Amino acid sequence: MSIKRILSMTAAAVLLVLSACGGHGVELGDFPAINKVEGDAPFDLVAPSSDSPGQFVFTSSNPAVATIVGKTVTVHVAGTSTITASQPQTGSYNPTSTSTLLTVTARVCEPPSVRENGQCVAPATTAAFVTRGEVVWMPASFVLDWAKADAFCKNTTIQGKTGWKLPTQAELKALIDSGQLVGQNWATGDAWTADAGAGASTHVALNLASGVATPSGSDVKAYVTCMR
Repeated sequence: MSIKRILSMTAAAVLLVLSACGGHGVELGDFPAINKVEGDAPFDLVAPSSDSPGQFVFTSSNPAVATIVGKTVTVHVAGTSTITASQPQTGSYNPTSTSTLLTVTARVCEPPSVRENGQCVAPATTAAFVTRGEVVWMPASFVLDWAKADAFCKNTTIQGKTGWKLPTQAELKALIDSGQLVGQNWATGDAWTADAGAGASTHVALNLASGVATPSGSDVKAYVTCMR
């Protein structure tokens, strides 16, 4: 078709002719790489910008690593998967697509938790969990330094649930004073709290039998109880 003929047409007619003759591809915006860790919560993809009104369809090249329903991605195990965003033919707009790389890294677990299906899972214990009001307490049965104790509570699945933390000094003192630990087979030594001590690199530990507080160097090992 001659340039003169094209110039005599309306803009809409030109688009239709070009599409029929092989058309144009829509340039898509950025679709950046994604980094996740095993066990992370499902997340929604953000579609790249596009002039086409067509609805994006997302696919994963490696369903073992990640699956997609609609725009929601669920990560499973460590590995990589190519995530493709595709738009179908819509009016004068030809099909188009772009891809990015999803990288899922292995979750690092703080011993004595163990890695199972992308989660850090607390070890079994013969001591009893204690419920006080709406709060559940994991029994103190092993020792860690403060940083590892904090990481254990935050990153470990305990009784099938996440969202645990080290208790504050006031929370742990109230539990000890309640008498609910009697006969529960908990350890009776010092246990970490989330409260920093007065000195540099110190945190407060409470004796699980007496409730006496002791500021301890964060590199010292003390018992760990997590609450949720």
